[in-house]
Order: sequence, then C-alpha cells, then structure tokens
Amino acid sequence: MSSSNYFDGQADKVFQAGNVYGDVHFHGPERPALPSSQVAAPPEHYRNNENQLAALTRIHDEAPDRVAIAGITGGPGSGRTTLGETWLFHHQDAFQHVFSVRVGNRPPADVLAELLSMLGYRPDEMPASVEARAAMWRAQTAELRIGLLIDDVVSAAEVRALLPARAGSFVLVICADLGMLRARHSAREVKLEPLSGKAALGILAALVGEERLAAEPEHRDELIRICAGSAAELNVAGTILAESNRSVERLVARIRAKGALASPVFDVAYERLSEQAQAAYRFFGAHPGDGDVRLETVADVLCLDEFDAEDALQKLVNARLVDDLGGRFRMSELARTHAATLADGLSASVVEYYAKQSLAIAENALPRRWAVKVWPGFTAGSLSAEDARAWLFAEQTNLLAAAETALLDGAHEDVIKLALALWPVCKDGGYPVELAAVSQDAVQAAQAASMPLAEGLARTQLGFARMQRREWSAAQEEFAKVAELAASPEEHASAVESLGLACFEPGLLARQQGRSEGAARLLEQAEAHLRRSLELAEEIRDKRRLALARMHLAKVAAPGEAAVLLDRAEQELGKEPDNLVKIRLWRGRKLIEAGSFEDGAAELAELDSVAERLGMHRERIAALRSRAEAALARGFRDQAKAHAQDALSIAQLRGFTAEAADLLIWIDQL
Repeated sequence: MSSSNYFDGQADKVFQAGNVYGDVHFHGPERPALPSSQVAAPPEHYRNNENQLAALTRIHDEAPDRVAIAGITGGPGSGRTTLGETWLFHHQDAFQHVFSVRVGNRPPADVLAELLSMLGYRPDEMPASVEARAAMWRAQTAELRIGLLIDDVVSAAEVRALLPARAGSFVLVICADLGMLRARHSAREVKLEPLSGKAALGILAALVGEERLAAEPEHRDELIRICAGSAAELNVAGTILAESNRSVERLVARIRAKGALASPVFDVAYERLSEQAQAAYRFFGAHPGDGDVRLETVADVLCLDEFDAEDALQKLVNARLVDDLGGRFRMSELARTHAATLADGLSASVVEYYAKQSLAIAENALPRRWAVKVWPGFTAGSLSAEDARAWLFAEQTNLLAAAETALLDGAHEDVIKLALALWPVCKDGGYPVELAAVSQDAVQAAQAASMPLAEGLARTQLGFARMQRREWSAAQEEFAKVAELAASPEEHASAVESLGLACFEPGLLARQQGRSEGAARLLEQAEAHLRRSLELAEEIRDKRRLALARMHLAKVAAPGEAAVLLDRAEQELGKEPDNLVKIRLWRGRKLIEAGSFEDGAAELAELDSVAERLGMHRERIAALRSRAEAALARGFRDQAKAHAQDALSIAQLRGFTAEAADLLIWIDQL
C-alpha cells in the first residue's frame, strides 16, 4: 500500500506521516484569512444586463456537482468586469469566499500568490513555482466553495492554474475568447454587446438625474450615440455632467469640437482635470505593461509630495478614470489607450524610476555588493530585508514590463539594473523562465553599452537560470564566458566557482542515477574548478569568499578533508543562518558517505526546522534523500521509504518538479 503526506483538505493543523524520526513542527499561515468577500459592490448607477446576470445564475445553478466556469466576453469598456462583480456581490452568500484577481501580463505564479495571500499566507510561506502554488491553492480550496472572478485573461492556461477544487465553486472569466476552456472545462459564454440605448440612458440618469436629461432629449440621445454603448465612456460623460452645471448640449458641442479623435469623451475629461491630475493621467499612459501601481510610485515619478499625488489620484478616481484598489491604482484599458497618446517622453522616467528604486531595494533584500562596482556612487535603500523582498514580489510584474520597455527604447543600463534587481525574487528557482528572459535581455544590453562587468553579472544570473532548468551544458557555457569577461580576481573567482557548481550538480545527479562513468567525469571537473576557486580566494584574502570556497569544495572532497573544510567555513559563516544550514547539510552527507550513518542522519534531522523557517526547501529535500539513503544502507527499507516520501511531498508541494521526478524513480526502485 502506498502513502503520501500530501493533504488536500482544510484544518487548523495537520500531521500526516508513515513514520516519525525526530521532532514535529507546524508552520501554518501566521496571518488570519482576509474577509470572505473581496469583490466590489456594484456602482449605484449600475443598470441593464439583466439577461446576462440571469444567464450567469443559470450556469451556476446547473452545475452543482462540479466547478462551473462562465466566460464573460465583450469589447473594452463594455462593462464585463462590473457584470461579474455585480453577480458575485449579489450571490456571495452561496460561497465561503469570494475573490477577484486580475491576470493581464502577470505570471500565473504571481496571481496564485495573490489568491494564497487572501487565504492568509505571507510570501515567505508560499512555494516558489506555479505548479506548487497551484497545488497549494487546490488543496486549500478542496473544502471551500469559492466564487472567483478572473479578470483580463488571455489564454486558457492562465485560468487552469487558478481553478479551485470544490464542486459548487463558480469561476467567472473576463476574456475576449474562451478557447480551450470551452472544450476542456465545459465553460459557457455570456456575451456583452454594446449597451442598448435604454441601458445607456439608465447609467446617465443615475449619475445626472432623469429630469435634467429629459429637459434636453435630442442632446441626451446624441450623447448616447457618441458613447456608442461603452459603459466606460458613459460613466465618464455622466460624471462630467454631474460635477458641472453645464447643459448636455454644451458637453455634446465640446465633444464634437474634438473632431475625429478616437476618444473624444476621454479628451474632454482630461481637459477638465487639474494640472497635477493631468500629470497623473499621463503617468498611467506611460506606465509599462498594465499592472497596478503604488501611490508612492506616482509621487516619485511626477516629483509630487505624497499628499499632492494622493489628491491627484483621487481626482482621477472621482472622474471614473482610475480604480482605487486599496492603496494601489489601475486604469482601464480604454482610458490607458487614450492616456498613452498624451504621455510624450514620460515612459523613460517611469522606467528609470523602477530601475533605480528596485536595484536599491534588491540590495536590502539580498546584499551582493556588485552594483557599486558597476555604478560607483550607488547606495542601497533603507528597507528591512523582509520589507524589501515584499516590495520586489509586489512589483515583479511592473519590473519585468519595465525591463522589456527599456530594451525596446535602448535604455541599456536600466535593463541591466532591472535584471539584477529581480535576482532576489528568482534565485531560488521559482521563476526560471522569467529569470532567463530578463537576464538574456541584460546580456544584450550590456554588450550594446560596452559594460563587461555588467555582462558578466547578467550571464551569471542566466547561468543559474539554466541550472534551475537543468540545462547543464548551457549553464557551463555561460559561466565559461563570465570567466573570459572577468577583469578582476574577484570576478574570475566567482566565475570559476559557478562553473564548478554547474559541473557538480549534474555529476551528483548522475551518481544518484547510477551513471558512474558520466558522474566521475563531471565530479572530477567540478573538483578541479572548486579547488582553483579556493586558491583564488586565498590570493584575494577575503574571509567570507574564502569560507564560501571551502564550503563548496567540501561537496566534492573526501569525507576527512570535507570535515576540516566545513569546520573552517563555519567559523566565518556560522552567523549566517542560510549558510549554516548548507554547512550542516554537507556535514551530515559527508558523515553518511564515510559510513557514519547514524551520526549523519542525526545531523541532517536537526536542520529541517531551521531550513523550513528559512524557506530552504531544496536543502530539506536533499537532507531527507540522504537520510533515506542512510536508512537503506542499514537495511531499514521502510524507514528509507518514509524519508523519501517526505522528501517527495516537499518537492511536489514546493514546486521542485525535477527533484520530485527523481524521487519517484528512486522510490519505485526500493
């Protein structure tokens, strides 16, 4: 009988295991879950779409035994999002939680992180990869009826990762086309046509008043024709009338005076704004991608104090040009398209802000001390490491979009800064595709700007992204190029060390898989590079570099030499919790390699709780795999299988898919 420690229900604390060898630790989310309903109430002026609302009710009611999916389609400004929010708001009692998320250009892993945060998880409590976050989301929703609005969807794949697990849940997808969702998930479409004249009149009447509109029927009808059934334009036009004493005739004349402009209603709304509000409007047109933004970002880019920026944004919210998402702000696609025509050269300022700010904050999140060598005079920010990581995760989508814009605009140094700033987000393997893409862009930018040191740093990141994807040869090629670019002993030593690790990891994997000839060749190469790295560290005489070189060399050294190297490394690195975990991992593995199975297993068992707290799940997996091998060597097959199953559970939950595949093969061979 097979067993698994993966739990897909809901409870305050859960413990599942075949065998227990050591302490048990519970680490659930520390924050309480947010309120159960997180969709906006419909606007007071919301009218029409009774047929579409009724269709959504039928789709939900006809699928009690599965997760129902409805796709709400229609053009920009047609009111698709408001329709979905209105239905969920009025039916929230049918669900235990009601959520709303926006996809846009955001990676699915980020959207899942937002959903998990709504259930009470902090970023450091979440797994890294999209697969693992999707698994956690499914597990946490297995006993919860969820009402979920997914806005601005492009592909069916984006939706599949976000689907809750429990039958009776309802997912409303705002998209242009349902595509494969219709075939694979029986998704049904609710289409929004441009608003009828009656519906358009209802929106205007709610904002302006029926008597005022009835006094000018011809001009009222002309205004409705101009807005052409666009809910977004009707809202803006109605707000203009509601906030002024001018006649409908005067507003229509002012709009008509704009001639053949694509968005004359938005142009009139823009003209009515204050100077600072106009600047904020242009900011959204210049902003890369379509992510939401912080108040502080608007203030810094426009050189406004926080209070003036807040006032400007509130004017945009009041004019129904921007949505307030509770501390972050987003502009609709239709308005953003218009704002982009007014943005002039502001885009470069937005990108420059993100580049400068993110690099300073990244140094707080994970000090690397390289930026000051590339840009003399560089200074780090003042955030704590935890706050810095939270900022980088929250802004990741904007930073990736800014890097893409910077590359297209030829802002080479901004591309490099943004790529280096994203390292703390991507270094643990959560976003290898994004890390590879932005690092490749940074390599191209550094070459164009003739910045060899920056190129070396970008290639180093690219090499580690290749390693995360197990593209070993490609990683080795990148590190070899970094060594060629090195202009200082420190740069050369880092390149040699990275090259050694890029040989060691596939060598270790080959040995675990029983490919002795290939393993021996790779491990021999790794040892040569890592011994050279230690020699270079001794020449440089940097204590920390020397300690790291000793720790890495211990991985390939014989057990006796490895013990000495690890003891000396611990003297320098013992105050760094993450490196202390790595030292203990290799001390335990080397004891097992020497035949001291019990001592090695005990060393590895003691590091698990610390590694879990630090989010070092790869090290936890490696420790459990080694404990399993030690148990098997002693003839304890059941204990070996229990440890391997525990490692597999972590790998599956945390998104280490390659490690999970290796473990499945190993377990099958037991």
